[in-house]
Amino acid sequence: MNRLSLRIFASFFAALLLIGAGAIFITWWVLSERQDEGGIALSDVAGEAARALAAGGREGLVAWAEESDREERRGRRVLLIDESGKDILGRRLPPRLRGPAALERDVALPGAPGVTLRVPQRLPLLIAPDGEQFRLLAPPRPRGGLFGRPDLRQPLLLLALGVAALVSGLLARSITRPILDLQRATGQLAAGRLGARVAASTTRRRDELGRLGSAFDAMAGRLSELIEARERLLRDVSHELRSPLARMRLATGLARQPGADVMRQLERVDREIERLDALIGSILDVSRLEAGAGSMLRERLDLVALVDRLAIDARFEADANGRRLEWTPPLADVFVDADPHWLSAAIENVIRNALRYTPPGSAVRLDLDRLADGRARLAVRDSGPGLPDSERQRVFEPFHRVETDRGRDTGGTGLGLAIAARVMRAHGGSIEAHNLPGSRPDAPAGLEIRLWLPLAAGAPTAAREAPPSRD
Repeated sequence: MNRLSLRIFASFFAALLLIGAGAIFITWWVLSERQDEGGIALSDVAGEAARALAAGGREGLVAWAEESDREERRGRRVLLIDESGKDILGRRLPPRLRGPAALERDVALPGAPGVTLRVPQRLPLLIAPDGEQFRLLAPPRPRGGLFGRPDLRQPLLLLALGVAALVSGLLARSITRPILDLQRATGQLAAGRLGARVAASTTRRRDELGRLGSAFDAMAGRLSELIEARERLLRDVSHELRSPLARMRLATGLARQPGADVMRQLERVDREIERLDALIGSILDVSRLEAGAGSMLRERLDLVALVDRLAIDARFEADANGRRLEWTPPLADVFVDADPHWLSAAIENVIRNALRYTPPGSAVRLDLDRLADGRARLAVRDSGPGLPDSERQRVFEPFHRVETDRGRDTGGTGLGLAIAARVMRAHGGSIEAHNLPGSRPDAPAGLEIRLWLPLAAGAPTAAREAPPSRD
């Protein structure tokens, strides 16, 4: 048993002993009071004994004692002890007799001339006319139950101590075992074993220790996910960096050849440098977002104005590539508490992703709604080939590219939607991808990315004036 278990065991055991000692003291006090009440009642019985002594002397007192012994008046036997210290009927005396109290008084009894009743605090004393003295004693009735038997008191006391020790040990073990499980799992996690978890017997508990074990498992799972994501990100980064570096190396090699178009190869190197710069910036964004939302600002933003501004920039790019952007601002105000930089980057990445995959001549549609459940929903619809069901969640992972027509020759890095997903999660929102139904189940009419954000608390709900359509 460890030190903590010993402390808890000792605390419980001491508490049980104090409770037992208190119960014994109260029981002793109650029994003593009852004995005192019995002594007061014995004074009344002494009057009858005094009258019997006055009427018949010792023989009359013996007769009265025999009659009283047969009747057991008031449920109690009365012993009459003569000057020799023996009962006048030869009955057995208690092993320990209390001596008379220091304060005494003589009581004159009517109907018993010549007899004096001297009443100490506990043992009345009868004095016959001839001077012979008799003490009256009512021995306590034997108490029923196991504790009424002197031969069983010590075994029962040992049994009580054993039960107290057993209960204390079980309570101490119930508390310390989950703590030891947590200590073991913490040590394993500190040693690098990311799969360390608290024992199921601890997490199944419905108390604070069980909730602590569940919280530890959740923390360990989250740490494992973060570390695995970081390792996967490093692998993907190394893979993504090889391609532009290889093309740059090829361009410089071609530029060294006799008669090579050096300016053309330098332009190719410049393009690859721009791609590398954009890739590194996106990688840093993902890394910062993976670390959490602690560095994000929280400002009251008009989501309608923010989307409107992004739509203006995206429409210019769409028109240049033979595509359209359709956006009609809602009439109601939509306010959120968010970081303007990160939220703008997330929505812009989703819009650019839709413009990249929608076919030329088609449109990307933006819809912003204020929902009754206290959230804002932005839907970005394109007319592209959609996504397989198995890819609709993985598309938000860093560097993930879909092995379909949607993922080929787009020039993307696979980080735009990953950044958007992490920004939504950091703001308490979410993001989902859904295929738009087409003429056939295996041929969707496009892809819809839905972004949810919680509305700002206490934001105004007044309707705004409808702006002119820019479609």
